[in-house]
Amino acid sequence: MFNVLIYIVDALRADHLSCYGYGRPTTPHLDALAADPHAARFTRAYSTSTWTRPAAASILSGCYPPAHAVRTRADLFTRAVPRLPALLQSAGYRTMAVSAIGNVSSALGFGIGFDRFVDLYKDVSLAGCRAVSTAAAWKLYFETDATVVLPLAEDVNAAALAWLEEQRGSNRPWFLFLWALDPHDPYRPPPGYDRWSDPAYRGRIDGSSESTRRARTPADVQRLIDLYDGEVAYTDEQIGRLLERLRALGLYDQTLVVVAGDHGEAFGEHGDFVHGHLAYEEVWRVPLLIKFPPALRPARSVCDSLAQLTDIAPTVLDALGLSRLAEGMQGYSLVSQVRRRSLPPRPAVYAETQASLSNHRLLAVSDGRWKYLRVDPPGDYTASAKPAPLSWRQRLAGYLRQLTNRAMLGRALRNPMFYVRRQAADSELLFDLAADPGEQQNLAAERPDVVQEMNAMLEAWLVECRVYGSLSDVHAQGLGLDAATRQQLEGLGYL
Repeated sequence: MFNVLIYIVDALRADHLSCYGYGRPTTPHLDALAADPHAARFTRAYSTSTWTRPAAASILSGCYPPAHAVRTRADLFTRAVPRLPALLQSAGYRTMAVSAIGNVSSALGFGIGFDRFVDLYKDVSLAGCRAVSTAAAWKLYFETDATVVLPLAEDVNAAALAWLEEQRGSNRPWFLFLWALDPHDPYRPPPGYDRWSDPAYRGRIDGSSESTRRARTPADVQRLIDLYDGEVAYTDEQIGRLLERLRALGLYDQTLVVVAGDHGEAFGEHGDFVHGHLAYEEVWRVPLLIKFPPALRPARSVCDSLAQLTDIAPTVLDALGLSRLAEGMQGYSLVSQVRRRSLPPRPAVYAETQASLSNHRLLAVSDGRWKYLRVDPPGDYTASAKPAPLSWRQRLAGYLRQLTNRAMLGRALRNPMFYVRRQAADSELLFDLAADPGEQQNLAAERPDVVQEMNAMLEAWLVECRVYGSLSDVHAQGLGLDAATRQQLEGLGYL
């Protein structure tokens, strides 16, 4: 049996990897992985949301957010959906995870199925040697400031390799699930990796979370991109070192390797920055590289069929000869696409984003050419397609709760139009990606026939997710935010 390594890079957008056509040589090690004769690069892979927690649950369960029920900042990953680590455990695998972010933590339910789960941001030994953020997040509800230790990708590697050393001598295969945070804001590449910044830049952008929305000029935006690319280059270097260590240990050839982003990152393409908003291509599309076991050499190294993060778990199980364990997952195995089997490709990709009940629900569907975005009013969509909308008093209370944080209030006063735009978004947007890949022309009014068709696809998908969720509506007990997890998520802006 083969080992499995899944390496997720937070906020990694596909078009900033050189193997995806980016003009800068940001990812030579991922380029080499993509060029492996047993690897496939998926050019049209998409997340299931535009922020981390729902996407992470989709990766591990093969299910969409409305089905696995990790949708808002208040949700735990506790529903009894299929879980890749538990399924591999049942097949005899040793399982271990290392996460640098509290949104993917044992406190939230992500540790279920893992023999060991390392919440790296809680490692007190890192506080003295790693960057500390005091960015009292603009979305912070309860605190006025927070101190957050931000582990680096090399720390993720160190924890993973230490565990592998402990496993030496065992004949059982292993599953490693690693989550690196580095490209996520704040954008502060380690020394030696800030390779593209203009030394003549004299603006206010320093890469901190506080400075991100101060970007006003093209030079400001370019400064953010330069810093972000440095973070990507650093993470690529660390992935390369990890793969080289697997080669040195004689494990690389016997390991199925998956590298992906959980969502992308925006740099003002549609008036917004970072992520967590409408599923434009810059935040929805992600890189996805899979190196298969030697016995499963792909017939093609580049696959242009639609793919989603929900497809990772069933693909891994299929490649291992364990496809029977993927029953109940909503994702598709991608093995058929790289082997050119006769099975039809995925017809469409979907996404849902809703940070809280006081926020709009943002939905997306694309068949590869047409892309439809729908903005639903705030409300609780857990059990109903059309819940009673929140009253203006309820919404106002939610907004005031956020504004009690001085950092959030300061941001709103400095940039009020940013928040006005978020509340005044069009309720429907339709783009022809073939003719308008930059998503600049909303065709919703001109093509009501396509809007009707795409909306019907979206509604059918939501019904499927609700039915699936009702069949899995059993939850684990005894989980919740501990102090360290709450502190990191507050500092990063998720609470």
